[in-house]
Amino acid sequence: MKRILNIIVFIALASGMVFLFVFANLKQKELVCSEFIIDIDYDGAPPLIDNSTIKKEITRSGIRIKNQPVVSIKSPQLQQLLKSNPYIKKATISVSVNGIVKANILQRNPLVRVVDREYNQCILDDEGHIMPVNIEFPVRLVLASGNINNVIKASAKSGASETPSSRVRYQPARITNLPSDLSDIHKVALKLKTDTLTSALIEQIYINSMKEIELIPKVGEQSIIMGDTVLIDHKLRNLRVFYDHGMKNFAWNNYKVINLKYKNQVVCSK
Repeated sequence: MKRILNIIVFIALASGMVFLFVFANLKQKELVCSEFIIDIDYDGAPPLIDNSTIKKEITRSGIRIKNQPVVSIKSPQLQQLLKSNPYIKKATISVSVNGIVKANILQRNPLVRVVDREYNQCILDDEGHIMPVNIEFPVRLVLASGNINNVIKASAKSGASETPSSRVRYQPARITNLPSDLSDIHKVALKLKTDTLTSALIEQIYINSMKEIELIPKVGEQSIIMGDTVLIDHKLRNLRVFYDHGMKNFAWNNYKVINLKYKNQVVCSK
């Protein structure tokens, strides 16, 4: 008798679970998106996008979200659309039980603005990805210019494409795919940013006609010649020692060229 009772209870529970499952599915099909929320995490970086630009991009793509049945919303396509934006590092889509759809976005961190010898421009982020310059979101960055190869061709080799939302649209290119001049610029800019002296002192990276790297300070008319990126930490350390000790005895403007190319020494010329 007890065994039969257990079987009846089990069947009742199983039937209840099936009913709840079917009921939940029916309710899910009836659920309509009540609100679409875009949450952008800039992680301390200057804005390159905002909610308005993201909503416009979604509208242009033909994806409809608000007031649409939740089951009809194409979350994978929406997530892929957001990830294809060159300014977005990461994007996830979530749907709550009350029909709120949320896009969680992590923006890339711009590091250096690059102007090539043909005056084309792009931005490299801190991970070495190529991004277009967006005139709607001006940002103050270290500038790299001079004898730099065409950045549009470099981006195209890395999978760039053009979309309506940006006349020249760069798909993110990983640093391993960057040409040597952009790779060197990224390496130098990253070191300049993480060093307390150079982050305050340097405003421009210049590639001269011999493909040597020069640093242009914010104050004065000096050119700081780095040469290449070999022993970059050592070169910047020499610059710091020279700045902290040598400049106590000599005026900064006495020198036109400060050369860091030589190991264990800083060579200055007037």
